[in-house]
Amino acid sequence: MKRIYLYRGGCVMAVLVLMLGCKTQHELPTPREIPEAYEAVNQGLTLDSSSIATLHWSRFFQDERLAKLIQRGLENNQDVLKTNEKVRIARASLQQARLGRLPEFNVGLVAMERRFGHYTMDGVGNDDSNLSPTVPEDRRIPTPYRDFMVGMDFSWELDIWGKLNLEKRQALNRFLASEEMVSFTQTQLVAAIAEQYFHMLGLEEEIQILNKNIALQVETFELGKSLKNSGEESQLSIDQFEGLMLNSRNLLKQKERMLQSTRFQLYRLLGSYPFELELAAWEEAEEIPEVLAIGLPAQLLKFRPDIRRAEKELIAQQLEVDIAHTAFFPTVRLYGAGGFNAFDLSKLFLAPLSSVYQFAGGLTAPVFNRGRLKATYESAKAAQKVALLEYEQVVQSGYLEVLDLVNGYAFLEEQVEIKDKEVQVQQRSVDNASTMFRLGYADYLDLINAQSRLLEAQLEVVHLKVEQLANYSTLYRALGGGWVL
Repeated sequence: MKRIYLYRGGCVMAVLVLMLGCKTQHELPTPREIPEAYEAVNQGLTLDSSSIATLHWSRFFQDERLAKLIQRGLENNQDVLKTNEKVRIARASLQQARLGRLPEFNVGLVAMERRFGHYTMDGVGNDDSNLSPTVPEDRRIPTPYRDFMVGMDFSWELDIWGKLNLEKRQALNRFLASEEMVSFTQTQLVAAIAEQYFHMLGLEEEIQILNKNIALQVETFELGKSLKNSGEESQLSIDQFEGLMLNSRNLLKQKERMLQSTRFQLYRLLGSYPFELELAAWEEAEEIPEVLAIGLPAQLLKFRPDIRRAEKELIAQQLEVDIAHTAFFPTVRLYGAGGFNAFDLSKLFLAPLSSVYQFAGGLTAPVFNRGRLKATYESAKAAQKVALLEYEQVVQSGYLEVLDLVNGYAFLEEQVEIKDKEVQVQQRSVDNASTMFRLGYADYLDLINAQSRLLEAQLEVVHLKVEQLANYSTLYRALGGGWVL
């Protein structure tokens, strides 16, 4: 009769499990595909799979001074160090998930003393047992009661539905995602250090340009004063010359202040207090390749750490749905314990009289809390959709970022070329205006305007070249930053 009941109960449980499982199947979403090629206006692109993203940053940045700063930043930047510690947390979670499939063993030693009241069930029962003639003297219960035990116990959840294996795979993907976060943080840092470095070089070049122009303006101012003394110029022209000179000096102080702020910002990125910075000459840093090797859009999925991280997070969230699905099935757990137990320490290890053991197995299945489990399952599916959208967003942002930088690179190249020609024209204009002013064929306003436009054009050239250098460094980071698997 018991076998019949057990058989019927097992059939009911199997049918319940199948019903719950069939109602919670789900399909994995598929992300949208990335375009096959970049649509850019730059004619200097390579249209094959060759990409600067395959270069490590130490090979990409040829400036040894910049390379030393980048290495120092990677070793000391607090954001990078914090991300490294998060990897250690993820590694510990992975180890915990791997060990979750093994039985849990515990070893214990218990010693206790207890006095039972005379008017309690235990007290009366102990007294009655001690009065029984069948109980030997050495087995009578002492008062107060002492209890000693040495033994071990275990508990093991059988992974019949693959839940523990799913949790291990999820922890592995979360760990891999944390490692990708380290690469992403380092990539951002490398690009930021390079950008600040080039900004400092540009500011120093602008300061040199201003000093040269101020020297020229002082010379013109002194010439104007001598011409005024001879009656050929008025006080108005002298004031204009002096005003232009003072304006340039004020702009010089502004650039020096910006250089100081940029230097401090670079110290923050390096994670260091101020030290003597060694910078390259402007002429050494402004060389940029004419042809860009940016590879194919599909390579972003392999090269960019943030996309790889989003992919791992998507996989982990998909596994979360599968884990929530297993909650609908019964859980099978085995228990056991064994050791030595006695109320007299001298008889504790008297085998087999003091040996004790127990074994048990249990099966539990959700019945009345199915609604709560279903809500958890639906929540996991919604989070999976969010992870998919975040993955698509990262891929789309990466593609558009590269496209924008490539087009910006082309426009900046044309702007620099045009502005270089303008500087040549403005320099020729200043030379002619200065000569004509000395000979009395040009007005002082002509010379002032020519000098002002030349200074403006020279500063704009430096600004555009710095922006071009920063754009090239950012493009390297946008393509993957050299962290290729």
